[in-house]
Amino acid sequence: MSVFTKRRSVRLSQHRVLDSPFGPIRIDYDRWPAAVARMTGAGIPTVTMALDRQHGALNVGGQSVPTHEGNTDWDPRRKANTRTALVGGRRYELRPTALCRAELRCDERVIGHARGTLRSYGPGRGIPGIDARVTWSPGVDPTDVAVGQAMVLTFGAGAPGALQRVLMFWIDNSGTR
Repeated sequence: MSVFTKRRSVRLSQHRVLDSPFGPIRIDYDRWPAAVARMTGAGIPTVTMALDRQHGALNVGGQSVPTHEGNTDWDPRRKANTRTALVGGRRYELRPTALCRAELRCDERVIGHARGTLRSYGPGRGIPGIDARVTWSPGVDPTDVAVGQAMVLTFGAGAPGALQRVLMFWIDNSGTR
């Protein structure tokens, strides 16, 4: 059997444990060759994520979840960076409110607030929301927690401001010339 026809298995080598209203959530992740993560916890559905601020993907309980980017035009309210996911008839939104802050909504009801760090926007960061913390609203259910935490982990908390985007562009491209 050829080496190139063997199936490659990915082992998620690093993990973190986060608190949630339903107990601890374990996040297993790996940054290489592509940033992927799996989130499990007592009472919440298992979520698998392909982590990327621009093109992230979610898989909840074995079902692929369509995620959509907000309006691509410039918007002073940062609506352009809003992410939407449709899970079982519910519409989840990750809406940036400041540089390192975001709001989680389920069917226009606020279910949590996420707070990230400036390190998340640095060059070479493979997992945008690994340092983010989520404060949950009362009355959330396990699906809300699973999808909300997965969206924060996949897309990051908050949106980089215009000044920081210009600065990071020059930092990223300064070594290539």
